[in-house]
Amino acid sequence: MKIYLDCLPCLLNQVLKAARAATEDQKLQRRVLNEVAAMITELPLDLKATEIAQRGYRLVSRITGNKDPYCREKAEANRMALSLYTQMKRLVDQSSDKLSTACKLAIIGNSLDLGPNFEHGGLENIIKIAGTCPLAVNHYKQFQNSLSNCRRLLYLGDNAGEIVFDRLLIEELRLFGDLEIYFVVREKPVINDVTLKDALSVGMDKVATVVSSGSDAPATILSQCSARLQKLYCSADIIIAKGQGNYESLEGEIGNIFFFLRAKCPLVADLLGVKVGDCVLKKHSKAD
Repeated sequence: MKIYLDCLPCLLNQVLKAARAATEDQKLQRRVLNEVAAMITELPLDLKATEIAQRGYRLVSRITGNKDPYCREKAEANRMALSLYTQMKRLVDQSSDKLSTACKLAIIGNSLDLGPNFEHGGLENIIKIAGTCPLAVNHYKQFQNSLSNCRRLLYLGDNAGEIVFDRLLIEELRLFGDLEIYFVVREKPVINDVTLKDALSVGMDKVATVVSSGSDAPATILSQCSARLQKLYCSADIIIAKGQGNYESLEGEIGNIFFFLRAKCPLVADLLGVKVGDCVLKKHSKAD
């Protein structure tokens, strides 16, 4: 997704929030804002929105010296989500279409995002509304049909806490045959995005092969990914791209991509033809 003018004040709000999480020093917080504002004036217009976010968060890290401002929040989100795993598993097991319910839970779990200014009402509220939350874009049947010919599935993760919902979906996907499943994490901490540490803490390595993207971008920017990840991407029969950031970075790329997300900003909602807060399971339209 290209940069829109609305992305720029949003970036400033996000880096200010991250700077405040990183340090209590208001002089450093102000310096972050000053340098991000200066950076904005020189941004090439062909950058993706996720690329400017990456640059902004790198500045937060460099100026404050805090490489993981949301470390505590991520650990708490993982802990809370794990404590509700049994409840989520029961919802899936008691449903008439277990895979569909697991997909909806994974999508509603995408609410756990510290980047956009989006209120979700807490983890228990997320689970409560999961069963009744309709998909504003519903390509579940296409996703289900694709599984019959799938041998290798690449799952692009998004946020801490949310990854427990992802694990639950992967467990259901494993019932569809001898699937080779790879779960992708960020190379370094950025916002509350999932890292290898987060994935291991929720047991993701027990249900999938965990691999790093090779990048610190808060999304999957293919040109920045490791050679291994690019090879896996090109060879995957299905790609599940979780979250708004992955939609912004992969919209327009080639691949059998299914976007699982909750629309959290008006721009993305408009591009998807939905409302802010809507749940989306969208098959990517661009083919080889």
